[in-house]
Amino acid sequence: LSNNVLPLRVGDDVATIDDVMGVIEILSRRREYTKLNPLVVLLGKGDHQITSSWTDEDGDERQTILEVTCCNITFVGTGTDTTTILGGFAIENFENITFKNMSVTNTSDNGIGIYMSNAKVELFDVALKGCRGYALDIPYSTSESTVVATRCEFANSHIGAAIKGSLTSATFNNCVFHNNIYAGVYGNQSTIHLHGDATAVHSNGRHGILAMSSAKVIIHLPSNHNTIYNNGLDRLTNGGATITNVL
Repeated sequence: LSNNVLPLRVGDDVATIDDVMGVIEILSRRREYTKLNPLVVLLGKGDHQITSSWTDEDGDERQTILEVTCCNITFVGTGTDTTTILGGFAIENFENITFKNMSVTNTSDNGIGIYMSNAKVELFDVALKGCRGYALDIPYSTSESTVVATRCEFANSHIGAAIKGSLTSATFNNCVFHNNIYAGVYGNQSTIHLHGDATAVHSNGRHGILAMSSAKVIIHLPSNHNTIYNNGLDRLTNGGATITNVL
């Protein structure tokens, strides 16, 4: 571990996912991790229950949320069908946080899959689904927040991805947003890019894509691509927001 040759294994090196951040903080004081050389946390097959709580910016305590307290961490599961996080993550003021090959489900009251503010996050092959609140939540923030998601699913939650703030940008590559109660994608003041032929926003209860208050949703696909369908209302803009195809 001191040479960053071995990853940190949940179930072997630490007992549960709740124990991870305490160990990471110790290791991060002993050596420098970087974006190219992050501390890797391996999550094996099965369910990983988060029992930690986190206090949000309004002072409300959120149950089953693990707060990420260091930069340059990569969480790796074995697949969306084999590694499931029961709970969610909160990332504030940290960068180079990556999640790969897992499902995240938070059924707690107003449960969030991933909350990030003033942060930089990447997602690869992650299914954020079955959350009672937002699967992905980026609130209004005072500095730049960016998320890049590739081959991810945002489903069966109140909102699939809520992207807010003029300093916030989100890029989704071949991602699917479906069967959310309110909206698949919600943008407010932010900039959102959708790329890839596998992109789909479908079967969401009220809105497929909802863009408000000067938000820009840019769909990098031809207008005849079957991108948005079978939603209560496929596209809705308000307050100078736009949803445009650029191919």
